[in-house]
Amino acid sequence: MGDPFLNRMSVNRERTSMILCYDDQTCEWCELDDAGDVQAKHCLSDHWIGLGQTVQHVLFIGTGQVAAITKEKTERWIHVFQKEREHIRVIQTLSLKLPFPVMQLAWQDGQLQLLFAVRHRSGTVQIGLYDPVQEKAEWVTPELDNLQFVFWAKTEREIGVNVGGAGRVYFYGKANGSSREIPYQEYAYPVMDKQGDRIAVCIPMEDGFCPGWMSVQERVVHGSLEHSEPFSELIRIQLDVDQQHILCEGILRGKWQYIQYTLDGEKTFELCDYPGTLTQAVHSRDKQNLIGKYESITTAPVPAKCRISESFGHITPLSVKHGDGPISNLVKQPETKYKHMRYGNAFIPYMDIHPEGKEQAVIYLHGGPHNCLLDSYSPVIARLYEAGVRVIGLNYPGSSGFGSDYKQRIQDDWGGVDADVIRLIREQVLGSYSAVSLYGVSYGAYLALLAAGRKPELWSNVVACAPFTDLSSLYAGGGAKLRSFLQTEIGELLQDKSALRDRSPLTYASALCEVDLQLVHGRNDQLCPVEQTEHLYREILKRKEPVEAKGRQLEMHIIDDLQHEVYAERIWAARAVHFLTQNRVIQPEQATKLR
Repeated sequence: MGDPFLNRMSVNRERTSMILCYDDQTCEWCELDDAGDVQAKHCLSDHWIGLGQTVQHVLFIGTGQVAAITKEKTERWIHVFQKEREHIRVIQTLSLKLPFPVMQLAWQDGQLQLLFAVRHRSGTVQIGLYDPVQEKAEWVTPELDNLQFVFWAKTEREIGVNVGGAGRVYFYGKANGSSREIPYQEYAYPVMDKQGDRIAVCIPMEDGFCPGWMSVQERVVHGSLEHSEPFSELIRIQLDVDQQHILCEGILRGKWQYIQYTLDGEKTFELCDYPGTLTQAVHSRDKQNLIGKYESITTAPVPAKCRISESFGHITPLSVKHGDGPISNLVKQPETKYKHMRYGNAFIPYMDIHPEGKEQAVIYLHGGPHNCLLDSYSPVIARLYEAGVRVIGLNYPGSSGFGSDYKQRIQDDWGGVDADVIRLIREQVLGSYSAVSLYGVSYGAYLALLAAGRKPELWSNVVACAPFTDLSSLYAGGGAKLRSFLQTEIGELLQDKSALRDRSPLTYASALCEVDLQLVHGRNDQLCPVEQTEHLYREILKRKEPVEAKGRQLEMHIIDDLQHEVYAERIWAARAVHFLTQNRVIQPEQATKLR
């Protein structure tokens, strides 16, 4: 596994402290100066590591207080830490009886409060508050369809959510007379943040999303719609009423960007077209820097800062020593070119990482389907680059970050236009290569298997990690959340059994015998069932003699305790890259067959 991997980071509201959590269960409380640099560090994790517990959540609940939720077998615990001068001590430990996922924690009215969500069998979602001392819960929203949680204004006792493209702010804990209804204020646009009487909203445009803000009393939306290109995806808006500005975070043309406006609509800062990706960024205490989590294709996530006056994105890692050495240096980036290929009247965007003079290529397919392949950490791409392999990182139709029309291109068309684009990239962009392989994760693994099964002669090796292989059984065996998602995405396809078979990799088990295939899956995957990978593997094994006759390799690796999680790629990267590169045979004279 290598060095400890940063998997969680948060900065408190006052910008005086930062929490860093790693995959080895260690967790550090860092003190920050006005500019956001680390001045001191305290270890929180000795407490639960000594008890044999694993950490699930660590969150600030006050200026000098942190709460951690840990787990030991089937039991969960809450530990509350308090900073006193130069020391951190545990002031409370509670058994957590709540069986539902915890979203946030806070210290309110002299007691600990947990915000949680429940998905009912009907598919609706409801948010509640839980008191772990009294072991009592209360609902703070009704049951809602397609609910998106946005913020918890603890002092004002407000919950901000978006439902069906509109924003709502629910007011809990106030006298409602004899009514059991929870009062709320509705807004025409999705809400993004609230501070005092100002609320930030996301305004849908024809070609993206723009930020807006209003006074709760006036209900008149202000913004800077005339002078700014809309975000393809508007991820977050942070209001700062004291400084009279808003900080917007989102994706524009496949790149993560920040733009800051005054509340009069004037743009004062823009961070764009920089190497790597900075996410979760907040202002430092002096308002001169952004502090966030930085990563790039070759750089694992690190805490970093960017000076606001430097709009070209000079990002500096924060000096934090963890383990045997400091986390302070960024790894040299490979040259990445952003290109596109014409497909009918549309353009298909892709990243091209091309070591000079190399003849093997891999098409990298992200998951989602509505994710976006950014310049973010990928140990598979990094290792392929080191091995001298050209990588095409494809943002196939359906990817986020390129406008709503592009994102909706695969509505009721999974395995249609997106799979066809993969074939076209192979034939038009990589037509001169004799050895081209496919690598995909989750939905990308589904596409890799489907593309290889339909045209096995185009591909050398295929690595499919955490795929699903049978759309019909995926829907039939799914829970309420998955079934609701599939109804939204491919509702029409679900009515056509023939179309579902045509778009399921399981149908092409015989053809998949003709490629070298590696399947990887986590045993505890709750999203893409591991049983689907095992079923495909068994179906291919039934054609074992043809596989052996053609000298094709078939591998399946089931990883115990692994769920469907972000950055899981680092666990199987070495194995996958070895498989993709072990049989490189360059035969340029065969390239004309692919033209």
